[in-house]
Amino acid sequence: MKRIKLVCDRLHYPIPSICAIMMLIYLSPFVGSWLNYVAFLICIYRLIRYDERIFSVDYCCLVSVAAIFALPSGRSLVVILSLIAIVWFVIRNELVLDNSSVFLLLLICYLLLRMQFSFSNFVLCVSQLLIIYLMISFLDEQTIVLNLELFVLGVSVSSVYALIFRSSPAIVKIIGKEVPAYFGSDLTRFHGLFRDPNYYMSLVIMSIVLLTLLNLKKYISKRLFMLGITFMLLFGALTYSKTFLVLLCLYWLLCLFYLIRDKHYILAVTFTVSTVLLALLLSKTLFATTLYRITNASSVNELTTGRLVILDEYLREISSSLGIMLWGKGLSAHLLKKGTHNLFLEIQYYLGLFGLILFLLYFGILIIRIYKKYATGNAKSKLFNYSPLIVFIVIFFSLQGMFSVSVYTLLYLAIISIGIQQNDCLQGKELLN
Repeated sequence: MKRIKLVCDRLHYPIPSICAIMMLIYLSPFVGSWLNYVAFLICIYRLIRYDERIFSVDYCCLVSVAAIFALPSGRSLVVILSLIAIVWFVIRNELVLDNSSVFLLLLICYLLLRMQFSFSNFVLCVSQLLIIYLMISFLDEQTIVLNLELFVLGVSVSSVYALIFRSSPAIVKIIGKEVPAYFGSDLTRFHGLFRDPNYYMSLVIMSIVLLTLLNLKKYISKRLFMLGITFMLLFGALTYSKTFLVLLCLYWLLCLFYLIRDKHYILAVTFTVSTVLLALLLSKTLFATTLYRITNASSVNELTTGRLVILDEYLREISSSLGIMLWGKGLSAHLLKKGTHNLFLEIQYYLGLFGLILFLLYFGILIIRIYKKYATGNAKSKLFNYSPLIVFIVIFFSLQGMFSVSVYTLLYLAIISIGIQQNDCLQGKELLN
């Protein structure tokens, strides 16, 4: 069967209705949850009216508000929207099976076998796996850029909103209270519109990397880039996350490697000196509390917030029997004292080695698919394209998230970033209509 080509013309992204959707979502905590239903209906209209590319941009824009764009039960409407989108796109288009879809079907069948009584988690996983496949199937160069831009814009706007209404009872009721920066501290960790500051931090650090990529590819101006980086550094610093500092160091190394690999030696030296001076300044101001958390840790276990003990407990549980090691404990399995704090370990715990391999094979094939489709051009100029994927992998060696929509969105963005092209003729402002 042939795939019907519906998205061959230039994309014009409809801004007014997405602005209305976001405005309704932002008002919903103060006015009523019924505004979320109105926003959801507008999303459905856009889904039917426009093609898959428009939905992919909407999807990236909505992830930063997924916690408040939800049913009273707490189930995010982004998941329900994804399910409806899957059904609609499959009905509207004839799809052909390829390597990635074969592994996708195998993965879904395996998830069904290991579902047990956790239907909601099964639905979330399957909906995100399927929608990522469909969005990548209709991807083009312009849509990649819009996905990245609207994601960063969504994180920026939601962060400002969350900072303004940080202590509002209506917001606290939905996402919970902020936790202290450290024991006995009066400072609290900013978590945006998320329940956990570390998951919010993962969106912020990804935004920093994507802003850099968009600037290197000449889709945004240096002024806009510097403004965006400044705000993201502020938002990230307010989480007082030790992981955020580690990821900033990784980001700096990736930038430095890119400059040296591209033989921009003078710029590399300037970048290094500027970074050192900025780090000295910020260590006494913006990042002073985070550095205090690091330097006052009495042990490695305290430095890693107990992650080493957690890792040891889960590894012992997984290796306790061959069956658990190969097939996992199933989606209904209870976590041990705490979560795994490692996405790959989490998949291993629930689905076993077989499930982990299926996940890696499926997303590995999607990465190869994007690479082959956009393999033209200078290989050196595309080195930084892999930075979002590298950062994603490092982030989720310290965070779990198999049942989190934001994790799948970050992985989707990391994969499609590989395909972003140099902007030699388009102006960034032409991408939005």
